Amino acid sequence: MNTSVIYSTHVPDTTKPQASTEVLFAKAYQAQLTWSQAKITSRTAILAKLRSLLVEHRLELASAIESQCRQDYRETITSELLPLADTAKWLNQKAKGILAPRYLEGGSGPFWLGRLRSTVHRVPFGLVMIIGTWNYPLFLPGAQILHALAAGNAVVFKPAPGCDRVSQLLVDLLLRAGVPRDLIVLLDSSIEAAKHAIDVGVDKVVMTGSSRSGRNLLHHLADKLTPAVMELSGCDAVYILPGADMHRVCDLLVFGLRLNGGATCMAPRRIFVPKRSSEVFHRLLAQRLDDPRQKNWTTKISPQIYRILWDGVEEAIGRGARIFSGDPRRSTLAPANEQSEPVFCGHLVLTDIRTDMRLCSSDIFAPLAMIIPVDDWSDALRADSQCPYALTASVFGPMEDALRLVKFISAGFVTINDLIVPTADPRLPFGGRGESGYGVTRGNEGLLEMTSPKVVSARLGSWLPHSKLPDALDEALLDGLLQFSHIGQFKGKIKGLLQTVHAAISQRRRPSG
Repeated sequence: MNTSVIYSTHVPDTTKPQASTEVLFAKAYQAQLTWSQAKITSRTAILAKLRSLLVEHRLELASAIESQCRQDYRETITSELLPLADTAKWLNQKAKGILAPRYLEGGSGPFWLGRLRSTVHRVPFGLVMIIGTWNYPLFLPGAQILHALAAGNAVVFKPAPGCDRVSQLLVDLLLRAGVPRDLIVLLDSSIEAAKHAIDVGVDKVVMTGSSRSGRNLLHHLADKLTPAVMELSGCDAVYILPGADMHRVCDLLVFGLRLNGGATCMAPRRIFVPKRSSEVFHRLLAQRLDDPRQKNWTTKISPQIYRILWDGVEEAIGRGARIFSGDPRRSTLAPANEQSEPVFCGHLVLTDIRTDMRLCSSDIFAPLAMIIPVDDWSDALRADSQCPYALTASVFGPMEDALRLVKFISAGFVTINDLIVPTADPRLPFGGRGESGYGVTRGNEGLLEMTSPKVVSARLGSWLPHSKLPDALDEALLDGLLQFSHIGQFKGKIKGLLQTVHAAISQRRRPSG
C-alpha cells in the first residue's frame, strides 16, 4: 500500500495570529474563483478519482478511524468506504444535470408581464464550512465535502475531536485526485478553531452533531446571518404493524442496536409494538438477544454517555419500566474528572416504557432500545409526537398499510420493512425536523443546498407600460385583467374581459404626449 504523505492546507493551531487564517481563506477564495469557472464535468471527474484512491488506501483509512465503538473493518467498508465511493460516482454522473441552468421563456409565464427571457442559475456560496462528526468521521463529512466541491465551492473542514488523522488522510487523497491545494482548508478539531473560522468569515456552514451543539453554533452564526444546514441527533421510531414479518423485524432490530456500537443517530430507539402482537415479538427478540454471539457482545462508550444512559434507565425503572435484555447492574464509575477511559457496555433493551420518561426524549449514542406498548397505529403516532426528534423512522408491516401510515409520520426519512441502510443511497436527501435539525445533505437536494439561485431576467421587445406613471385608465385595465384571469365565475370573467377591452380602447384613443 502506498503510504506517502501529501501535505494539505492546514491550520494546526488556533493560537496562531488571526492573519494566518485570513491568508488561508483569501487563498481559498482565489482558488474558488477559478474552480467555480471550470466545467462541472471537469470538477466531478476530479472528485470521481477519489473512488480508486479510497480503495488503494482503504486499510490506512480504516486504521485511522479511532472510533471506540467501531467493531471491525467490515463495518467500516459498509458504513464509510462504500457509501463515500458511491457518492463520488453519483456526483460524477448526475451533478451536471442537477446544477444546469433552468431557462424560462415569456410565453409560459403571466402574459401581462410581456416578453421575458429568464434563467435560473445555481451559483456556489463561496467558502463552505463542514463541521464533521465522530461516529462516522469519513463518510458523513466526506460526502458533504464532495457535494460542496462539485457545486463549485471552496471548503473549510473542521473534524470532530479524535478524527484529525482520518480527516487529514481524506484531504490528502482529494488533493492527490486533483483538487487544487488552496481549495481546502483543514482546521484542527477544537471548538475554538470553528469559532475562529466563523469570525474570519465563511459563506455557509454544514454541521453534523448534537442538537445542543447545533444551538450553540447557531448563536455564533446569528450575528453574520450565515446560513446553515443542521444535521442533528435522533431518537428514532420503529412502528410494527399487524401482519409484520416478526422474524425480519427482530433480525433488523438487533442489527440496528449493534451497528457502530449503537453510536448511530438513526438507530432504532423507540419501538412501538401493538399489545396484541407483543407476546410473539418479545419471544422472537429474546431468542436473538439471548444467542451467545449477541449476549456476549460489548462495545465501548464514554463514561459521560454511560452515566447519562444509566441515569435515564434508573429513572425509567423507578417509574415502572423493566429491563427486557441486558445487564441490569450499573458499573462503579469514578468521578468524571478522574475517569476518562471508555466503558465496556453491552446492549440494553427496556420494556413497558412510557413516552414521558426521560430516555424517550434523549439522543443517547449507546446500544439502547425501548419497547413501547401501544393499542394501534394511531396510539403509536400520538406517542411518537411527544418526542422532539424527527430524523428517521421505520415501518414494518403490509405495504399498503405501511404507505397509509407513512403520510402521518413526522420524520425526514422513512423506511418500510428495513432499517438505516437505505439512507446510504447517494441519490436520496437526508435531513431531519424538530430537534433533528433542518436542511438536507446528499442527493439532488443536498447538492442544491451547496448553491444559491441567481435569476437573470431579460426584457424582450419594446412594450414597457410600467415605465410610465399610471392613471385611472391603467387602473381600470389592470382591475379588469385581474378579474378575467383569476375570478372563478364565468360571468365574472366576461365582465373582466369587457372592462379590459374598454380600458385598452380608451387608452389607444387618448392623446399622446
